[in-house]
Amino acid sequence: MPTSKYRRLLSYQNYNQQKKYSQFNQIPVVTLKTVTTLPMVVASEEPKSEIQVGKSNKQQFRFVLLTLMITAGISLWLMQDSVIAYYQQTYHQNSILLKLKQQTWWQKGAQVGMMLNDSVIRLNQEIATVSHDIITAFNKHYVYAHRDKVRLQQQANLAEQQRQQTLQKTARENSIKTAFTLSSNDVVFFAGDSLMQAVAPHVQKWLSDGYGIKTINLSKQSTGLTYSSFFNWPQTIERTLNNNPHIKIMVMFLGPNDPWDVPDPRNGSKFISFASAQWESMYRSRIKTIMDTAQQHQVTVLWLTPPDMRRNKLNEQMIYLRKLTTDEVSKNHGYIMDTRAMLGSNGGKFNDTLTEADGKKIKTRSPDGIHFTVSGQKIIARNIFNRFNLPPQSVKDDTSNGH
Repeated sequence: MPTSKYRRLLSYQNYNQQKKYSQFNQIPVVTLKTVTTLPMVVASEEPKSEIQVGKSNKQQFRFVLLTLMITAGISLWLMQDSVIAYYQQTYHQNSILLKLKQQTWWQKGAQVGMMLNDSVIRLNQEIATVSHDIITAFNKHYVYAHRDKVRLQQQANLAEQQRQQTLQKTARENSIKTAFTLSSNDVVFFAGDSLMQAVAPHVQKWLSDGYGIKTINLSKQSTGLTYSSFFNWPQTIERTLNNNPHIKIMVMFLGPNDPWDVPDPRNGSKFISFASAQWESMYRSRIKTIMDTAQQHQVTVLWLTPPDMRRNKLNEQMIYLRKLTTDEVSKNHGYIMDTRAMLGSNGGKFNDTLTEADGKKIKTRSPDGIHFTVSGQKIIARNIFNRFNLPPQSVKDDTSNGH
């Protein structure tokens, strides 16, 4: 059969290639003129040997172990102080790491660790501050309604008031403690009328016997601040403080002898009525004179106000004097001790018996309704004594025998 000049025969070379690579798949390739085939290699996976798998696992294990060892070493280098402290607290002996303390490179690790720890602390504080600011701003502008903002502001104002009150209370307590602190070189000065005459000796004995502290007692019956011509307390106190520079505390107790009309210093033929404006001004000025003298000598003043009285008229007069004295002494940086409750009075009414917590009744007032029984004297004395911040006790005293 005649062969066309356009007909192509497989060349020997192509035939041999096909025969040689018979394992290759034949992929047809279509063109405009002819159809030919091209060989494509299909890779076949060969299973790895057990030796290769084992070798790969060992390499991974070595890498993980090396990583852990390096991490542990760096951690120990940075946190050496904590590790040493833990070892000492747990095993009660020094750690071997202490021997490395002499090495500069080891000391550097502790320094770096401390710097990192401080940085973390600062970062946490900054994060906490920023978080708080964000939350506060969000709540303020997006969450809280107007009534919530008002309520929160009121709560903040109340908390600030309570904080200020606490600070003031603490400051006052510290001030009182300092004002009433006594050393063995200090002297306590007692002044007043017959009320003080009964109370002062008990306090004097406890201070002297137990702590070696000296005292001066100038209390005098039938005295007060109204009739200075009979006994002038402002002058007596000034003279005593001038002559005794070691006086640290002065205790005043008077009042029942003062509710009287007094001669007018500008007109001796006239009298100034008790509790009138002119009388009160005069009485306040005498209290202030005593307080000013004490401040000039840096002496703490403890002023006891009189208790309730049996006679109604005298009791009303003592109510007036208590209020006046408390106001004037407090304004001039003195300290007030109210004697009513400690003697059994309740609600401004006279009571001559004190009922203790265990139900025991103690007679505190004498029959005249003004002065005190021995038990009442010791109760007041103990309250005065307890105000003092005393040095270590040198000799056993009998202050526990309050009644």
